[in-house]
Amino acid sequence: MTIRGKFGLVLLIIFIISLLSFNIFIDKLFEKNFKNIITEDVKIIYSSSIKNLEDYILLNNIKKDSLTVKDLNNKLINFIVDRIGCEGVIFNLDKEVIAIGIKNEKQIDLNKLYKIPNSFDLVKDNKTVVDIEEEGEEVLGRLSYSIYGKESEPIGIIVLIKDYSSEFIRNNNTKNLVNTIVSIMFILILTFVYYLSSNIVKPIIILKDKLSEISKGKYPNKIEVKSRDEIGVLVNSFNIMSEKLKKKDEQEKSFFRNVTHELKTPLTNISGYAQILEDENFDDIEFRKKALNRIISESNRMHDMVFSLLNISKQSSDLEEYNYEKINLKNIINELLDIRTLDLKGKNLKINFSSKDHILIGNKQYIKILFSNLIDNAIKYSSKETTIKIKLEEINEFIQFSILSKGKVIPVDLKDKIFEAFVRVENKGFSSKNSNGLGLYICKNIIAAHGGLIELNLNKDESEFIVKLPKG
Repeated sequence: MTIRGKFGLVLLIIFIISLLSFNIFIDKLFEKNFKNIITEDVKIIYSSSIKNLEDYILLNNIKKDSLTVKDLNNKLINFIVDRIGCEGVIFNLDKEVIAIGIKNEKQIDLNKLYKIPNSFDLVKDNKTVVDIEEEGEEVLGRLSYSIYGKESEPIGIIVLIKDYSSEFIRNNNTKNLVNTIVSIMFILILTFVYYLSSNIVKPIIILKDKLSEISKGKYPNKIEVKSRDEIGVLVNSFNIMSEKLKKKDEQEKSFFRNVTHELKTPLTNISGYAQILEDENFDDIEFRKKALNRIISESNRMHDMVFSLLNISKQSSDLEEYNYEKINLKNIINELLDIRTLDLKGKNLKINFSSKDHILIGNKQYIKILFSNLIDNAIKYSSKETTIKIKLEEINEFIQFSILSKGKVIPVDLKDKIFEAFVRVENKGFSSKNSNGLGLYICKNIIAAHGGLIELNLNKDESEFIVKLPKG
């Protein structure tokens, strides 16, 4: 089942449960309200009937405490029901009908007047009781209370009956109307939510299809999205990820092609010289010596290249696996400069470096490789008897390392490409044939893994590499 189908099914289940729950709630509410209406009306009937009973006793010169069963006649009950607008019946204590008061014979089944109330025994115990009887759409309210005679002893029970069927039907009609309106509203809300959810789910479905393409090595076009909500952020993140993967894939393919090319050249040279030396008739001692030196040189070149490639392949995993630590960058730079004292003296180079301690949270092994490559390049390509200027300073949230040397000119068009793999400078007076073109590429990867930046400033024969590393 698709995510849209699951979402629709969940919405439908929620809709059905909510609608049923709401209908049950409405039914209970209307039922309670209807019973409250009857109860309040019966209370009024009770008060009015008591007052009319007292009026009857007064008008007929009957002493209240001398009322007897004989006085409980049709005249009394009709006097009461005529004034309160309902039907009535008087029972003696043996549950026998002794008087009937009918206001409208067409409105009530006379047989129901003779029905003994369910609460008859409770009324005999001096209680006033209201019974609500439902039969289909017919609803009757029965008010039962005792009539007292001599010494306040009960002598009979009066039952007043009122038909609430019309009110019941009206209440039901109102309830059904409310339920219908609510059901329609729920359906409209369900339709709207499903439509809205479909629009929300649609980009996710597109994302699924696009991810499937990426898994097959294809990179789809950018997904257009106008929303700025979480889905929009997700789609934008996917677009960025797709572009990065595409770029990385292209870089890896280009890198692989370059590796193949770079390894092919020395292998071709080694194979060519070896085939010449293998010839039994070859006796040129000088050429043999030259060939052997070239084979050794190309072998060393391949060794350096393979070693660099191994370093590159290890960097990503190593930088994640190794625990970062506090590194004093000043001490590392001084240590690297001390190791290269002979190289500096050989070209009569001066080093201008003084700095206070700067602490970085990073991978010590690769930070050393980073600074070692940059210092080696500066020494290698500096003109004799020049000064290499090294600075180490804190700028905002970064520690900035810069190394400026004066010597071989780097073409401006290589300013940005120089950090790519296998890029070497071939310019008049500047040859990097002995370089495998991976040093600055390794530096860029180390800096990127630490969340930093590297840039190159060129000014005629001056080259300045600037590295910015976050403090950690």
